[in-house]
Amino acid sequence: MTYADAMKTRTEFYDKQNHTADEEFMFTEALSMLIEATQEPKYMAELAWFYCDRKRFDLEQKYLEMAADCGYGPAFEELGYMYFHGQNGEKDYEKAYYCFTKGSEKDRYGNEGSLWCYHKLADMYRFGCFVEKDEDKYREMIEDAYEKVKNPKYLNEPYPEILYRLAGIRADQGRTDEAIELLRRARAFMAERLSYDAFWGHLEVMGRIVRLQHRLSQEEMPDSDFYDLFYLTEVPGEYVLVPFGPDDKEIAIEVTGEGEERTLSCNGRCYRDFADFCSKMNVGGRKITEVYDEFFAPYKRD
Repeated sequence: MTYADAMKTRTEFYDKQNHTADEEFMFTEALSMLIEATQEPKYMAELAWFYCDRKRFDLEQKYLEMAADCGYGPAFEELGYMYFHGQNGEKDYEKAYYCFTKGSEKDRYGNEGSLWCYHKLADMYRFGCFVEKDEDKYREMIEDAYEKVKNPKYLNEPYPEILYRLAGIRADQGRTDEAIELLRRARAFMAERLSYDAFWGHLEVMGRIVRLQHRLSQEEMPDSDFYDLFYLTEVPGEYVLVPFGPDDKEIAIEVTGEGEERTLSCNGRCYRDFADFCSKMNVGGRKITEVYDEFFAPYKRD
């Protein structure tokens, strides 16, 4: 494969959805060729992200470490998350702290310090991971992060993640109305992000946003929609999504059991949880997260 062939394969891959196994293989071959030919860490990180999306954390870590050895800031960001959450089998808070610190700084390639790294450093102070627990420092860092991200321009900014944390701080301060408003904005932003990329990590954050929003709200929320099922499906029952189009079919989701025994099924297929449903369910050839706003708010069938 030539350099030109590799670039063409890479471009065609991003221009298409629902790839075949052969297309995914050719994409990895193209990036491997680009890495070998250029030694550019951006291609190493790109291939790592591909494997992350498929939960091949061993290969993700391999290519992130290659990019980090080149001093590439975004690689430290992803490695920090891996070490913090133990995605490859073992948590290592010392390495996570190092990576988040490096990722928070401007790198040699001109990448600015990452707010993704900065707010995760704040989490480490909140929970006392490797560093001494310091909730005052956590609150200070999240307030600072919010000032830097409160006018986001791109969907890949950690706007909802930071708003979710700030909402928790406001709730602890007794400023519930402010907390609910922050969560409303976080939810709207995350819904737009998910309409383009139903990445499992983003879905987990959306679940936390919705559940906290429901816990803080004393009455029905005016912006209820499809994503309320993150909260509703914690209780057994049959939940129905009614589409706006009169000729479209309802979608019924049945939840049985509780706790670790809980199961979620739809159209004869079982899902681990509602996040799993979001990542796999298709409607008319599109992911349900792309068309979430084409349904009325879900209701529980008696």
